[in-house]
Amino acid sequence: MTSLEYSIYSWPGMEPLDVIEMHVLARAYWAAWRSLHARDPAGRHVIASLDVVIVFGGRRNPVSATHPSRD
Repeated sequence: MTSLEYSIYSWPGMEPLDVIEMHVLARAYWAAWRSLHARDPAGRHVIASLDVVIVFGGRRNPVSATHPSRD
């Protein structure tokens, strides 16, 4: 199994969100992404309807991350 590294932030304020519900969401998003795309998600993924950004990978500075995924 691939190592799951991610950070979660509010959108657009980029304040860290460290609540259990957001971790459940990030892990479910990761699993769904792998199921659909046969690869791990990487970089910044914006879920605008929830005002959430999940940054997958080792990034610690989400503001400098690439544009949101459009896959």
